[in-house]
Amino acid sequence: MNRLLERARRLEAEIVAFRRDLHAHPELSFEEKETARKVASEIERLNVSYRTNVGGHGIVADLKGERDGPIVALRADMDALPIQEEADVPFASAKPGVMHACGHDAHTAMLLGAMKLLKEQPFPGTVRFLFQSAEEINAGAKAMIEDGALAGVSEIYGLHNLPTLSAGKLATCHGPMMGSVDRIELHIQGRGAHGAIPNEGIDPVVCASAIVMSLQSIISREVSPFDPVVVTIGSLHAGMANNVIPDTAVLTGTVRTFGKKVQATMKERIERIAGQIAEGYRCKASLRYIEQVPVLENHDEPMAFVNETIDRTIGKAGRIEAAPTLAGEDFSVYLRHVPGCFFWLGSGPKEHAERAYGLHHPKYRLNEDCLPIGSAILAAIAAERLKHLQTSEKDGR
Repeated sequence: MNRLLERARRLEAEIVAFRRDLHAHPELSFEEKETARKVASEIERLNVSYRTNVGGHGIVADLKGERDGPIVALRADMDALPIQEEADVPFASAKPGVMHACGHDAHTAMLLGAMKLLKEQPFPGTVRFLFQSAEEINAGAKAMIEDGALAGVSEIYGLHNLPTLSAGKLATCHGPMMGSVDRIELHIQGRGAHGAIPNEGIDPVVCASAIVMSLQSIISREVSPFDPVVVTIGSLHAGMANNVIPDTAVLTGTVRTFGKKVQATMKERIERIAGQIAEGYRCKASLRYIEQVPVLENHDEPMAFVNETIDRTIGKAGRIEAAPTLAGEDFSVYLRHVPGCFFWLGSGPKEHAERAYGLHHPKYRLNEDCLPIGSAILAAIAAERLKHLQTSEKDGR
């Protein structure tokens, strides 16, 4: 067994206990005050310098190596989701309507585990640990960067657990791995009337329904079939009574793409289709288009290094090629500023993981066998990458 992984196995009980405590006491985006306090307490115990309230309740901790050198950052997110937990575990959420249904409790515990491993590991330079708020609302990474979390950082690395991949497996992806995330808010203005006398009004509900259907023509008729795009309307709110035509309808949705050029065209397309359809129904449409996070695209050299590190740590048989997904991740914001790599850590059952409940499901469960693996991989990436970067600097590359 790899020595770093062997040491992580000895820390497994500590990592699991910390993760379960966070799981039982989840906190929503930008509300992670108690989570951050617990993390800070662990960092203090390790005698590592840190600062708090970075980009909300975020924490930045710097662990300095045996000599000066570059800075490599590792990141974990801390926030939970507004979901009522249905998983049958003894440490289930004690907070009604809030759940760690995405495994950020595990990410935080694994990053602390990596810090503990690196405290006993010789390396040059500095490892910077980013404990981030508000990933679930695509706001935390931007806030961390604005508060200087990336100052002096040469590269950044992170992982996300995946319950539909068996624990003990990791998945990496060259190039675009996760989609961009944009939010749309459409306001349809009509004119209210009695439901029995529709000719006296202008019905925004009928108009909104036509817009929902027509937006799909962007995918089928305006974008190349080789460019993945998703336009999903997730909510449509209009009216309060069954026999009243309301004045307005409000739609919200999400747009996902895999390319900057396609992403840049989506606002105009949605605005044009919604506006012209609304005009045809005698309504007025106004669009608020919010660009949240870009495509998550791994950098080639860090990606190749992660593959090598995984192979050395758990063996090449434990690594697979990840299928790209249009789900979003605000780690992509960091990758717009510095090189790095993001990858999947299997957190599902050993057999038939593909049948497991996925991320954001109320019955989501994490196989805790993945925790020491994640800690060991993160620690190995940071320590070995710093050695490589310092050697490259000395050689003038």
